[in-house]
Amino acid sequence: MSVVLRPDASASHTIGRLTSEAMAVAGEGHWPTGAVATSHFTVRALERHRSLVPDGDIRTARYMAALRKASAGIGTVRLALKGLTLAPGGIMVCAHPQDDAIDRLAGSFADTLGDDGWYEAEFERTVWYSTLVHFTEQLHSPQAVVDWVSARRELDLGSVQSSQADLVVYRYNGTGMGVETLAAVPLDH
Repeated sequence: MSVVLRPDASASHTIGRLTSEAMAVAGEGHWPTGAVATSHFTVRALERHRSLVPDGDIRTARYMAALRKASAGIGTVRLALKGLTLAPGGIMVCAHPQDDAIDRLAGSFADTLGDDGWYEAEFERTVWYSTLVHFTEQLHSPQAVVDWVSARRELDLGSVQSSQADLVVYRYNGTGMGVETLAAVPLDH
């Protein structure tokens, strides 16, 4: 379970198009996490994977209460999308805050979670990104992936805006990771 920001429609399509290109280079079998329906920017992971989140779950209720309190007055989060990077687990698009909204949200949420913030208590996000492709097996042509990402290190993809934060769970959907929104909180309330 995590709190994420979903990109606006225009940015979702840009990220989705780039994900399709990245998948063509990475090869079949990997997860297209940056697809239009699943692209996101993680604000905070909250716990290990749970395959079932029952209705009325007390932890979910506490997470939502903390998110509502933390998101008050944050306003729209704006990120500039510039450049791709490669990590051991996948290909990512780099996101650069255009103001302090995302950092204020992350900090306020961490403070408001209290003991419920145990999962990432020792972790501070210092970079923002959206994963395009999660690697799930050996790459057929690692050098082709490295070269493709290297050629896009400075790629300007415009900007993304998010006006709500979503509490989500991840579920395998047969081709990759599906993102199921449990609840959404506006950032300008």
